[in-house]
Amino acid sequence: MIKYPCMWGAAISAGQCEGGSHKGNKGYSIGDTQPNERERCFKRYPLPDEHTYYAMQKGVEFYEYYEEDIQLLKELGVQCFRMSIAWSRIFPHGDDEEPNEEGLAFYDRIFDLLVQGGIEPIVTLSHLEIPYALFEKYDGWENKHWIDAYTRYAKICFSRYSDRVHLWITFNEINMALYLPLSVGVGVDRSEHKEECCWQAVHNMLVANAKAIQLAKAINARNEVGAMIAYSPVYPMTCQPEDVLKADEIRSNALTIADVLVHGAYSDIALNRFEKAGIDLKMSEEEQILLSKQRVDFLATSYYNSIVASSDDAAAKASGNLFGGVKNPYLTESEWGWTIDPLGIRICLKELYDRYNLPLMIVENGLGAIDEVIDGQIHDEYRIAYLREHINEVLKAIDEGINLKAYTMWSFLDLVSASSGEMKKRYGLVYVDLDDEGKGTLKRIPKDSFKWYQKFLKKQRI
Repeated sequence: MIKYPCMWGAAISAGQCEGGSHKGNKGYSIGDTQPNERERCFKRYPLPDEHTYYAMQKGVEFYEYYEEDIQLLKELGVQCFRMSIAWSRIFPHGDDEEPNEEGLAFYDRIFDLLVQGGIEPIVTLSHLEIPYALFEKYDGWENKHWIDAYTRYAKICFSRYSDRVHLWITFNEINMALYLPLSVGVGVDRSEHKEECCWQAVHNMLVANAKAIQLAKAINARNEVGAMIAYSPVYPMTCQPEDVLKADEIRSNALTIADVLVHGAYSDIALNRFEKAGIDLKMSEEEQILLSKQRVDFLATSYYNSIVASSDDAAAKASGNLFGGVKNPYLTESEWGWTIDPLGIRICLKELYDRYNLPLMIVENGLGAIDEVIDGQIHDEYRIAYLREHINEVLKAIDEGINLKAYTMWSFLDLVSASSGEMKKRYGLVYVDLDDEGKGTLKRIPKDSFKWYQKFLKKQRI
């Protein structure tokens, strides 16, 4: 029986965690300008004012606490650490003439500590950290200027860290450009054809991904480059054919993108769908050749919940799901309305591996919940149950022959929720004393889930 080795680890992102928005010559990112309010992901905001609290400007101050945090990572016993680089820390305006040396040196220190601690960095180049100045200057990723700006940024990172980082993810959850476009740098608010704008942005990201792969391989043959989608299995509500068709439609956006990443071209079905929707992608012959030649070495995905599809417009909608869908009567939900489906992560892995036969990574999987500190401790048995049940299904998938390159749970530290700007929606193995208004000591406290995962990791090393 084939059984592939899997690295086990944890994850964070620069935009949600790092803070230090005014330190080290960093420029503003889009996230730095989003206040803590319900519509934060769906509006374009002006530059920050001094009267409003912007949660991502502070994050959980990983910028200041990184040495302590990496020491906790070492104590946890992870084999790998999925993190991201803040583009606006390397190029404050996105396309400056020269990179910011203070920013480059900051990540030098982080990678040195990780490698010295025997921890493999898995580094995402673009994860909710889009330079605000670039967005204002050129609008979003629908403008092809972004391809050159991104590849220049990627080249600097590949070159600077080539001796310490060999696993790269070009983009976080590319399909979020279709669901949360303004948050990931798509200027959909200024476009007359919003669907075309979003898909043009996705296409340009795919071209930038291909160029980045080409650069990474030229700089260091050891480099492995993947990209990431958000993926959820979609169950038809019934065996009614219309429900099955609806499930296929919900899946199609993520798989259209993954097809290009892995196979190097859009499917005929996708191209036909674009044509019928009046979507005219600006796609040159040179870009098509590039996409066909520069394909990912692995496919990364997040997994949080499954989806139920119904053709009945009157069916009760699922509250915590960006992709649409209806409530699943057989499953429970988190405090934020996200369906909890451990078996779904195994189904996710089987569907993707069966379709692509390429190494996979689960780089986000975790539970957002309200944690209570009692006598200086956090007894998060609900998070332990979530992780135990999901990881058990991951292990079964590996036993079934799926090549899972890495599993990094979300998240190592409590951090700012990407969708709501909240701190009370906590994902971390490590509690950070900070509230939704930015008040707190920032003290780090390992939770019971930290100790549980620590024991699990020790078993995996044997």
